[in-house]
Amino acid sequence: MATYVKGASQVSLALQVLMGLAFIWWWMFWFLQPIQTARNWLRKADAHISQDFLGTRGSTWLLQVLPFMIIAFLSYFAIVLKGKIRPSTRDVSADQKPKVSIWSQPIILKSPLGMLTLADIVFLLVNVFVIAFYFIKMSVDRSKTIDNAKPKKGDHSKGAQKLENIGVYLGKAALIPFALLWIPVSRGSPFLRVTGVPFERAVKYHTWLGLMCVWLLVAHGLVFFAYFPSIHHTSELWRWQHKGIAYFPGIIALAAGLVMLATALEKVRRNHFNIFFLTHHLYLVFLLFFLFHCVSQMVYVVTPILLFFLDRFIRLVQSRKSVDILSTKVLPSGAIELKFAKPGNLEYNALSFMYVLVPSISKFEWHPFSVASSPLDGTNQICIYIKPLGTYTKAVHDALIDTKNHKEAGKLKCPFGFKLQLEGPYGDESNFYLKYNSLILVAGGIGVTPFLAILKDILHRHKLRQENLPTSIHLIFCVRNQKDLCLLDTINPSEILPNHEDLVQIRIHAFVTSKVDLIKDEELNSSEAIVPYQHYNYTYMNEPSKQYTGPPLEAVREMSILAGSGDNKWVAATFFATMIGYIVIFGIINVTGAYAKLTNYNRALLYCVVLLLSVVGCGGPVLMLWAHFQKRKSPQSNSQVLANSFPPSPDKYSKSSEGDIELRSSEHTSWEGEVSLGKRPDWKVLFADMARQYEGKNVGVLVSGASKMQEDVATECKNHTNSNNSNVAFHYHSVSFEL
Repeated sequence: MATYVKGASQVSLALQVLMGLAFIWWWMFWFLQPIQTARNWLRKADAHISQDFLGTRGSTWLLQVLPFMIIAFLSYFAIVLKGKIRPSTRDVSADQKPKVSIWSQPIILKSPLGMLTLADIVFLLVNVFVIAFYFIKMSVDRSKTIDNAKPKKGDHSKGAQKLENIGVYLGKAALIPFALLWIPVSRGSPFLRVTGVPFERAVKYHTWLGLMCVWLLVAHGLVFFAYFPSIHHTSELWRWQHKGIAYFPGIIALAAGLVMLATALEKVRRNHFNIFFLTHHLYLVFLLFFLFHCVSQMVYVVTPILLFFLDRFIRLVQSRKSVDILSTKVLPSGAIELKFAKPGNLEYNALSFMYVLVPSISKFEWHPFSVASSPLDGTNQICIYIKPLGTYTKAVHDALIDTKNHKEAGKLKCPFGFKLQLEGPYGDESNFYLKYNSLILVAGGIGVTPFLAILKDILHRHKLRQENLPTSIHLIFCVRNQKDLCLLDTINPSEILPNHEDLVQIRIHAFVTSKVDLIKDEELNSSEAIVPYQHYNYTYMNEPSKQYTGPPLEAVREMSILAGSGDNKWVAATFFATMIGYIVIFGIINVTGAYAKLTNYNRALLYCVVLLLSVVGCGGPVLMLWAHFQKRKSPQSNSQVLANSFPPSPDKYSKSSEGDIELRSSEHTSWEGEVSLGKRPDWKVLFADMARQYEGKNVGVLVSGASKMQEDVATECKNHTNSNNSNVAFHYHSVSFEL
């Protein structure tokens, strides 16, 4: 149970203000650079700051490198404090209309960029404004300088000089989104964890920043090709200049960026995920040849890149450990339930998700899956569900249930002849859904899995007699096939909390959208398109599930605890060791004068070596210490905990799973609600009913499903919340883990 600390919210707010100021501090560099007075001030500051150790102008280091270090440093303290803040309740007086946060609620529901919140719009506008201001001001001022300068013998035409400077400032402006785009894809990033930016939004921000960066570089390249023949001989394009800017590496970097952009388009990404995933690793080629092209510009982006590679290194260390499957259950719908063991001291949340790799299917293709278990169930295991929809998930499904093929391939008995590799857990750490007394959960198909975790979590918290918990929950569940409803019956709320109806009212509204035969039942004595969920469950869904048990518990290999979102003290120590290592190593190289003597090619390679030494050589030993102490600290009784909370597993002397275990669904479900057959939900009617039921209240609305469903639900939330005739506030939250 969480231990709340008085005053934690005030300290956390102060830390967030400081981090916001540090971020503005970073942005200020790009405002100050184009202003002549500010440039003069920066030059004076440089004169008082030694450059021997830093290897660059002191003002650049202070305004570009240091702010990110400060933000990351403060983030770890803020993350710890977030867990100590008591969730605020949203009680509203009778004469006060409930209100929603203007920052997180969708404002624009349909646009080429998807649904946009005020936070999204501000993020876009600020970045576009900073980029445009820097580029336009620098280009205009430089053009004026060229116009006022007296021509000298041998000078190029003023038009060519202006074009050259436009190309240069387009390239420098691209450094702004290039520095920021590394942050959203650092899965364990302290920036994302402290701000609580959802996975879906982080991917969106990375996409936007990537587009800005690539298109600026495309413009940079076009301008470059336009003026180059008038200033240089074209043969210089293919030469590798040893000093200054090397042109040929820049062309290679731009080509790599364009390939990544083309394969990241939604149609390619959705239909050919493997191509998208593999070509996106060209970021290594892009970064390397960016260094070869203009290594002097690395100072502007080094901190986010260092944090990204540190996160990548931690993920690599964690995922090297093969993980055993504790059990597999094949549901009547074809969905597969996988359970695997976790260390007793590895924490996760109901809205966490894992990245899963099945090496026997693909050695490179990682996919996110939301957890469907509660961290409060005391079982030291994590559960996920996989529905065979795409090529990858169908391959995993076939590998798990096709015993014959496994025998023919000479592998061990399915599904335990192959192992999983895992990264995570990641995701929201705030449990924000607990601050609402009333919840509406809207799910489509397999998108119900995070809500299974939320329902379990809330029931367990009521069992522990925690305060200020949701007491009214509606789950709207849309499926194509009636068998898909069996996911709901993987939970029996009465087993978790007997007489749960006395503490929390949970009602199911299920919709089977495909054409089905209407219920004809003598007990009901009617033909109905809407039937009670309990009766429908008993009559139509009482089909057996196949369950396979795993290896002996004492031989189970659990997932690694070394995660980017793991123990905050150790993650912070790894970060500090990496950053200090980078500063010290690079400082020593600068002081000795070795860096200044190198060509740009060798400087780029040296930068790569310093990054590697900082992450692996300095951060790696801290990870080793973390692993050592966690191994000693890890509960010795983990296998006993698993044994007490899990169906019998074969011991080491018995033959493992020679036959399937058939589990028949419960003949009576504890869920209350109804099933609507052959129809889709009428969102207007549903939310009108909810608005009347929850008049005068703040209601959390969580949606996990297709984009059309999200748009429809967001529209109703906005209409009712903004309506003068409505006295309810629907707080919309998207729950999505798709790339």
